[in-house]
Amino acid sequence: MEAVALALASNERYFPGLYCAVASALNELDSARRVNLKVLDGGISQTSKETLWRLVERLRKSAQLEFVRVDLSMFKRATLGPGQSHMTYSRILLPELLNLSRVIYLDSDVLVFRDLSELFDLELSPSKVLAAVPDSETLSFAQDSSVIADAMRSQAGAAYFNCGVMLMNLDELRRQSFFQRSLEFLNKWSGHYQFWDQSVINFLLQQQIAGLPECWNRPSWRFDAQQDNQLQCVLHYTTYAPWFGGPTTPGQALFERFAEEAALPVDRQSSEFKKSARRNFWRNAFAPLRALVFPVWSFLYGVVGEKQKAAAYNRVARYWLDYICSTPSRWQLHRRRTQEILKMRFDLRTSRVAS
Repeated sequence: MEAVALALASNERYFPGLYCAVASALNELDSARRVNLKVLDGGISQTSKETLWRLVERLRKSAQLEFVRVDLSMFKRATLGPGQSHMTYSRILLPELLNLSRVIYLDSDVLVFRDLSELFDLELSPSKVLAAVPDSETLSFAQDSSVIADAMRSQAGAAYFNCGVMLMNLDELRRQSFFQRSLEFLNKWSGHYQFWDQSVINFLLQQQIAGLPECWNRPSWRFDAQQDNQLQCVLHYTTYAPWFGGPTTPGQALFERFAEEAALPVDRQSSEFKKSARRNFWRNAFAPLRALVFPVWSFLYGVVGEKQKAAAYNRVARYWLDYICSTPSRWQLHRRRTQEILKMRFDLRTSRVAS
């Protein structure tokens, strides 16, 4: 059988996420499959590289691990991404850097609880160049950029995809000169697109992306909304980096528990973690004020005829009102599930979660 090719990208700041993503992915892969692991290196320290080498050696001795250095200077005109860096654009380089026909790309803020060989073996139809899960937060091209959507005549109602987990046909992307077209797009529309390389992939590959079931890229907020701790998915932390801390939810508890079992526990004493804790405290403290103020703004915009802004503020107001009203039941649910998560044991040798 063909070796399962996995690609991730990271710098030193994202290394804890990369480490846990790799640990979980290797842990779940069919033990009979060979693994070809590529890490796009945007500035990972030698110490961290050695830590990842030891992890891979422990979990999958036969796995091939290669660090591929990336030059991000070509993206200097593109809109800055998370962490005020251009690291997010490294995905665009995959067809140029990897001498592979196909690859699974994973963001470094995922935990894998499914066998990725099932995804790797998926046959794409001739009209599709990659497969991904429809985005659960950005539902249309216009929500990314109405300016670009109008200019490129994006179809209303066409699916917009989250690119944190993708099966990519690198041969076809090379044939279509995807990298060169991406640079042209980034330079032309700098300041207009919201989601960096995800914007590029969606706008340039319209109608060429096959939809995947949500289990291959489930946002952590949906996991938090579950009534139980059922996994069997690729869990994606779309709104925050859990190794820097996050809201007191089952998703955060799960990441910290897995990181502990994988021998790289989250540093709760770090300045980033403490900053996150303060931010979450004030978010909850100001929730009642937001629930009161946003309806007023919605009403005022309605009075002056700004219907779109009035509707937007009304949606936000409803969110905060529901957030406050559901707080007691939500906290009770989260406490129960967190207690269960804290008892979990991740056997990193037999690809099985035990509790």
